[in-house]
Amino acid sequence: MAATTGVFNANNGNPAELNQRSFAAQILRRFPNGSAPMFALTSQSGRSRAKSSTHGYFSKTMGFITFTLGAGVLIGATNIVVPSTAGTTVGMILYNARTMENVRVTAVVDATNLTVVRAFGRVAAAAMNVGDKLLNVGTAFEEGSPRPTSRRLTTEYVPNFTQIFRNAWALTETAKVSYAEMGISNIAENRQDCSMFHSIDIESAIIWGQASMNTAGATPMHSTQGVLDAIEQYAPGNSNAAGATTNFDQLVALCEPAFQYSVNVGNPKERVAFGDATAIKVLNQVGRLSGQITMANSETQFGMKYTSFQFYKGTINLIEHPLMNGLGTSGQLIIMDMAALKLAYMDGRDTSPEEYGRTGTNSSGVDAVGGSLTTECAVELVSPYSCAVITGLTAGAA
Repeated sequence: MAATTGVFNANNGNPAELNQRSFAAQILRRFPNGSAPMFALTSQSGRSRAKSSTHGYFSKTMGFITFTLGAGVLIGATNIVVPSTAGTTVGMILYNARTMENVRVTAVVDATNLTVVRAFGRVAAAAMNVGDKLLNVGTAFEEGSPRPTSRRLTTEYVPNFTQIFRNAWALTETAKVSYAEMGISNIAENRQDCSMFHSIDIESAIIWGQASMNTAGATPMHSTQGVLDAIEQYAPGNSNAAGATTNFDQLVALCEPAFQYSVNVGNPKERVAFGDATAIKVLNQVGRLSGQITMANSETQFGMKYTSFQFYKGTINLIEHPLMNGLGTSGQLIIMDMAALKLAYMDGRDTSPEEYGRTGTNSSGVDAVGGSLTTECAVELVSPYSCAVITGLTAGAA
């Protein structure tokens, strides 16, 4: 055992494992497979700060400029009609994915017309057809060129509110000094139940919450927007229904929208899918029916259990969510870019406990002990476009 000298500080003091964790981190450590996995994982994805009960936040999404032509373009033509020139500037190079011709934008004429220099590169000009895709593959400017038109990402304001979660525990003094089976304290048991109810309430709001501000009473009451409502409102194209049966290719198409954008550019190829038992069962059926199972005489167990789904876009880790089994719609899967999800806490409201009757003085005047947990926070889903919702998963198919 080593001894240290000097002032006790965060580096030479307690090991990190000994320091008190946030409530979400404690849920992750003690109940990693419990009823509030999404709330537990927010302890790893970061947190934010709410400065008032009206807590909106800002979202930016990197969009890539592509055009799908609605009209053909002749070989010698220098005017191209596109669906929208928004975000397009002089100097951009557009690549035709079919003909491999590069063109350079020399003028943004109006909302739908571009003037270009054809064959800006090795590949000669060719007729462009309806449905051809033009991709922005960079910019090119002459020496001594003037400053180009500035560009920026559109900042989207997402209005939201904090929500106050409260749960209590209470025991009579008689129950306090009685012990449950195996000598377990009733106080510890009751407090743990309170903690689980508290985490489940927060988890439910993260998934199903909707933003509201009710000022009808003497004091306001407000609730926060959860991930399902945020995806439906801001990225409705990422919410899709499965057919009567789902095969591998159909599953890929349903999952692709969640990978169009990513918050964590260091790891853009990983997502977590939370689903009810039916949804996870369907994905296991798809996996089993998409391959071939070989069994030998020496095997003493059989069957397949898939914990992740891999395809060309990346990996989706599968988690069966207890709350979605009891509260959600059967056959629902929520695909989350966990880096996009944060909880914004009000100062001093990150699950603060209060207790009474534990120190020998009972200020409440009741022959009992108890306490409560209070949390005030708002859900931030900074990029709904990197998440997706699949509903109606019923059966897997080959």
